[in-house]
Amino acid sequence: MISKRTEIIPQKNDRLGVIFSRYYWLQIALIALSIFIGLACSAWVIKGSLLKTALEQEMAHYWTRLDRDANANLPDTKNLYGYRWTTTVPPDQFRNVSLTSGVHRIYVDGKERMTVYGERGDQHVLLVFGESNVNQLVWIFGLAPLMLSLFVLYSFLWWSNRRAKRYFSPITRLAHTLEDIDLENINWAKQSTHTSPFQEIQTNNNIEAADLKQALEKYHLMLSRMILREREFISDVSHELRTPLTVLKGNVQLSQAKFGSDRAMTAIENTIDDMQVLVDTLLAISRNKSSQLSYQFLYLSHIVQSLIADLDHVSTFKGIAIKYQLDGQEQRRKLHSAMTKMVFSNILRNALNYSQGTQVDVIQRDKMIIIADNGIGIVDQNDSSSPQITRLLAQSAKGHGIGLLLVDKLCKQLGWRVELFDRDRFLAQHQDLSLQHSRGLVVVIYFT
Repeated sequence: MISKRTEIIPQKNDRLGVIFSRYYWLQIALIALSIFIGLACSAWVIKGSLLKTALEQEMAHYWTRLDRDANANLPDTKNLYGYRWTTTVPPDQFRNVSLTSGVHRIYVDGKERMTVYGERGDQHVLLVFGESNVNQLVWIFGLAPLMLSLFVLYSFLWWSNRRAKRYFSPITRLAHTLEDIDLENINWAKQSTHTSPFQEIQTNNNIEAADLKQALEKYHLMLSRMILREREFISDVSHELRTPLTVLKGNVQLSQAKFGSDRAMTAIENTIDDMQVLVDTLLAISRNKSSQLSYQFLYLSHIVQSLIADLDHVSTFKGIAIKYQLDGQEQRRKLHSAMTKMVFSNILRNALNYSQGTQVDVIQRDKMIIIADNGIGIVDQNDSSSPQITRLLAQSAKGHGIGLLLVDKLCKQLGWRVELFDRDRFLAQHQDLSLQHSRGLVVVIYFT
């Protein structure tokens, strides 16, 4: 039964968008800070240096005019005006102000303004600069155009960012979400097949991204249901398989107790035990619980020689001899007995049933085990239509054993690697092997 419970899947951060936004706002902050510092420095330079020089020059220019015309008028513009008196007593508004020659800031007309004061004979001149007007000009012709240009620039960048998110980010997030889905390790007992990991991703009106998201959600739902049905089927079949095996084993034990034990009964009992271990192992692998399987330190040669002995009647019937050879000193390995038997049983049965040869050589070394037959071999190792490749792939669909595809999976569970070679080519690279050059297939399993 497929669960109807809906779970909220947390939305993943768009890493590219986050990085882009961080640099975007950091850039705005740095530019704003640089503008503030630049304007402060400009104001300090203008008021502290340029205006002082300009006022001193205005005062010198006015003294030049007075030299030419004693009745020369004081400057009277929007930004510069002045006062002149010939008595020792200044005008009323400056009587409480200590006037000294040079540029100073004093209160004039209720505001602190920049002034320049000078004396020549009985002439006293005070020029006042209309500073507020200059600040207004700086704002109008300096800061305002700069702010407007920055506003236009960053509005364009903001628009570009939105366009980038619309046309790039959704597809990237869909790809990242798809990569992060681990179908093998999902707890399907709690996972709702109606909950999609893509549902929180916003496509931002991107039609292609929306279609892709819809297709991925549909595919995820279909795949989830298939996997859930498969696991439920495996769970049901496990009980169905265990029940007859238990009944068979019980009847065998009753027969042994009643009629005594002989070779046939012992073989049946051992086969039932192997089948029970096989069922438990395959179920654990299908549920990705191979870590819960028990491993033991065993001699691999004992397992292989036991399998060869069990296959003696098959090899005799096929007219194919199996020869075992151990090169060097063997050490115990951490093995799972059932999985190890399944791997080598399938390979040996495949060689007996399909090689069409006369001999199978099993050579065990420290880091690998070689199973070589002298049958039809591989016509072209790179040709997928080769008869040998075809019959090897067909083995996963018919014949004895559990299939070469599952052999590869079992080897990965054990930490091994399996490879197939043409016999002639393999022996050309490994001349230390005491095998004759002929056609055939070589299966090599590499240990860790």
